[in-house]
Amino acid sequence: MLVADLIHSCSNERVAQAALMCIGGRFAERVRSAAQGKGMNVGRFVSIVVRDFARCADDNVREALRERIVGDDQPLLKGLRAVLEPALEDGALFVDDDIILNQPYSAEMTCAGLRYYQ
Repeated sequence: MLVADLIHSCSNERVAQAALMCIGGRFAERVRSAAQGKGMNVGRFVSIVVRDFARCADDNVREALRERIVGDDQPLLKGLRAVLEPALEDGALFVDDDIILNQPYSAEMTCAGLRYYQ
């Protein structure tokens, strides 16, 4: 249920931006910088990454995330950080409404082709 709650809430740009503000610090700055590099605001960037995670993560990945965050004082924020971290890698790709950012769209591109889910 925690992972579903994370996906449901942080798929909204405003909620995603507020959640990132709650995380704050150097991590939030890294996310802001990545969003600017993609030419978008931070709320949109975070919500796209979360929706992409929802689309691509199989049951095993979701269960691993759930196990990682269950029992934490702030499980949704910890989970959001875990989902965002791979998107901060240099050259990470993610999908925004069937368009892969930083790369021309290819009909053959699937979630398995996205670097941070391998």
